[in-house]
Amino acid sequence: MWYSALVAWFAASLTASQFLAAKVSLVRLGGVEVAFPAAVLAYALTFTATDVIDEVWGRRAAQHAVLVGFASQLLVLAYAWFALRLPYAPFSPAGPGEYERVVATGGGIIAASLAAYTVSQTHDVWAFWKWRQLTGGRWLWLRNNASTLASQLLDTVIFISLAFHFIPALTGSGEPLPWPAVASLVAGQYLVKALIALADTPLVYALVYLVRASVSPQRSQAALPAGAIGRSIVEGGGLVDTPGHRP
Repeated sequence: MWYSALVAWFAASLTASQFLAAKVSLVRLGGVEVAFPAAVLAYALTFTATDVIDEVWGRRAAQHAVLVGFASQLLVLAYAWFALRLPYAPFSPAGPGEYERVVATGGGIIAASLAAYTVSQTHDVWAFWKWRQLTGGRWLWLRNNASTLASQLLDTVIFISLAFHFIPALTGSGEPLPWPAVASLVAGQYLVKALIALADTPLVYALVYLVRASVSPQRSQAALPAGAIGRSIVEGGGLVDTPGHRP
């Protein structure tokens, strides 16, 4: 139940971020105005979900969640494509133009988003597990923050540079942003994402505690011997962790 709930939260947050990103917010942090999409919270919390999964069930279970999330995004794009091609009723509350501005996403944005997602989420799962090995399973706060902060930086740099510079320059679909503007966008968005990543540490601890309190020892990474590597497999319809070889 807990694993299904976390994967559902992960996929829902990804889906929400696709549509919430249509709104850009401008706030003042420490005397500096920072612009970021309204989807920043929803997307940042996807790393929280995978970190909890990685901590409790292991790296393969977290990779499974990332694959489910990727598939869910392709499905959302297919639904959006279908909805945009349906005719409008005269009494539709959202008419042509309004609906497209929120639902429609350019091809370059989609490509940049999927590329950033694939690289950053894969890195987050790997980095979290690597930090777990290096620390011998101690200091959850360290592996949570170290993996998420690095992954969020990768995500921000890849998405903004592709969506606003490289893809427009290569395809001629628009005027590529100059590098100073790209750097400004990266810095602003990463600052907000980093603050959220640091603030979610108590949430990670609370979720890990709740899950381990309700999951049997045989199905939790907590049951693994110190230094052992968990190998998540599907057995009897449920995710089970079995100890592998010591590093």
